[in-house]
Amino acid sequence: MFIGIDHGTQAIRFATLDNRKLELPREDVAESSVLHDIEEGLNLKLDFVKLVALSYSMGDGISEITDIKKVKNRGLKAAGGAGRYVGGGTAIYDAIRSSNTPAVVLPGIHDESNIDFRMKFFSHGASPEKVGLAYYVLKHHRTEDFVLCDVSSNTVSLAIADSRIIGAIDAAIFAPGISQGPLDLQAIRDVDTGLMTANEAFSRGGILKHNISEEDAIATLALYVAMEISALQVLLHDYSMSGSIFLAGSAAPDVKELVDGHLRTSSVVVEPWGAAIGCAEIAKDVSEGATGIVGIPVDA
Repeated sequence: MFIGIDHGTQAIRFATLDNRKLELPREDVAESSVLHDIEEGLNLKLDFVKLVALSYSMGDGISEITDIKKVKNRGLKAAGGAGRYVGGGTAIYDAIRSSNTPAVVLPGIHDESNIDFRMKFFSHGASPEKVGLAYYVLKHHRTEDFVLCDVSSNTVSLAIADSRIIGAIDAAIFAPGISQGPLDLQAIRDVDTGLMTANEAFSRGGILKHNISEEDAIATLALYVAMEISALQVLLHDYSMSGSIFLAGSAAPDVKELVDGHLRTSSVVVEPWGAAIGCAEIAKDVSEGATGIVGIPVDA
């Protein structure tokens, strides 16, 4: 039995490879009961789980898939960052680490990752659950060259060439999401004048910050998503002549038609549980001796 854990913006998802699924809102998780909640929700005993693959926060303190007992500071360079801290993911991480359940922690994509050197210009590219999502596409859609764009509360995109992640564009850099997005000139002014913190500006920088109709919001979001995908296709062309396009996240079905029109091609929408299932696939393959996953070394 293998479990994958997707640490999402709104909720934390658990999945096994025999189609057991559990979603816990981040606000509802308590460390004292989380192991019981996992066992009850997935209808299993953790004593029989061979390996858990866990994603947590930014994952910028590690660059390998690492045994949880070896990881310091939960795999982070420092506390804080971009996004809202709730505490549910921390409770799950700490409960699993203190248990006897074998687990590995997935790294995020950042400037110390095994990616194209030009993409190391920015300190951070993608959080760890996106690694699970990329692995899901690799395993279930059987393609080695693709651009993957996750569109939900924020927008994050990855480029994969020859089954290796070669670059990623973080939510704080380019395309906005529904609620979070990069800081523009006015946001920088608001931060400089003390009206809000940079993290608050990021957390309010999504499409919803503008009082526009739902139709206009979707059209705006789709344009920026298509532009971000196009940017990573430029990178992918240095490695491969072509690559498929995959959309994930809660807003993917809403923007697909417009994105396809902008790009003059057809994208594939990934199922909502793709990241958690992909993490479970990583747990299985690491348990069976894999030394690398999408270009990320394994230290388990």
